[in-house]
Amino acid sequence: MRIFITIIFSVICLSAFAQRRDNRIVIGTVDTVYSKILNERRTLLIHVPPGNKDERYPVLYLLDGESHFYSAAGIVQQMAGVIPDMIIVGIATEGTRDRDYTPTQVSDSKGSGRGVDFTKFIEKEVFPYVDAHYPTAPYRVLSGHSLGGLLVVNTLINYPAMFNAYIIIDPALWWDNKKLLKQAQQQLPAIDLKKKSVFVAIANNMPPGIDTITVMKDTLNHNTNITRTVLPFVKALKEAKPKGLRWNYKFYPNERHGTIELNAEYDALRYLFDYYQFRDSQFDGHPELNVDSVLSAHFKMLSDRLGYNVVPPESLVNSLAYHCWEIKKPKEAFLLFKRNIDNHPQSANAFDSLGDFYAGAGEKQKAIDAYTKSLTLQETTDTRKKLEELKK
Repeated sequence: MRIFITIIFSVICLSAFAQRRDNRIVIGTVDTVYSKILNERRTLLIHVPPGNKDERYPVLYLLDGESHFYSAAGIVQQMAGVIPDMIIVGIATEGTRDRDYTPTQVSDSKGSGRGVDFTKFIEKEVFPYVDAHYPTAPYRVLSGHSLGGLLVVNTLINYPAMFNAYIIIDPALWWDNKKLLKQAQQQLPAIDLKKKSVFVAIANNMPPGIDTITVMKDTLNHNTNITRTVLPFVKALKEAKPKGLRWNYKFYPNERHGTIELNAEYDALRYLFDYYQFRDSQFDGHPELNVDSVLSAHFKMLSDRLGYNVVPPESLVNSLAYHCWEIKKPKEAFLLFKRNIDNHPQSANAFDSLGDFYAGAGEKQKAIDAYTKSLTLQETTDTRKKLEELKK
């Protein structure tokens, strides 16, 4: 069952942004999957970028999906191009955080300790379902806050191959007398974390006027439990120096445990993909650079880093092609227009742009063929008008 999640705006506000005739902006769907492992049906909140049908995307898996899905979707959409477009899968908690996110059972929480089952649920049931129903690429990120962060650490330590990158936000490593923290301190030097990435966010949970040295000695204040365990975890990462691991951490002096998630998610995604952005400003004042070659080199690097073939976005290639055409580099422009056709053969806009190129070059029949192909994929007033003018 799939139900649209919608945000309702007034008709006036939607006049510029509406994507649907019923005046709704759709950011995702509510999907469900039945888990034999957990013996229950679980809710998934899914956001898929509005790209071409042939595009595939990395996947950001969010714990506590009902709380963090909307902000994550906003970040990913706002930062498109700076970070990759991503599918977001928010796994709803539905009142089972103590049960699902904790790796061990404690006496004062009898339903706790099923984190291993929940991890198996993600690996054996959520992964196959999402890959079968959505256009996923083989790159996965796991993000969790508080008890969710505890599960992320447990996954990193005990199931590191499940994800390519891990976002750990103020994790509750105090759980079960710091058992997972102690395990991490012992095992981190020996874990294979090659080509993995980690970002750790630390909130300011300290009372005013107290520094981190004092906090580490303060065993009576419950509010500092998280800080007293996250700092040793960061220290363990520093000392272990896992070979091949790319990682960083950040302390947020103006954020508490309950407010850190939004800023940390943004910073984490910026860090994890700080190599992703293609800067077209590099061509300013450098007409000697071959745009197609620079573009190819950049996306080859991305493909190597992400582990799958990353195709340049249609909009980027289209913009660069028109740029080359405007600065009198028709051969490079043609290569870029043709690249878009090859990479996105179902894109009406790609064929329309190629038609513009042919029309500008005086190749009338080729322009007619390109516009005609564009219209078979999608009828648009602008393309139809250009085709009719050529035929006259």
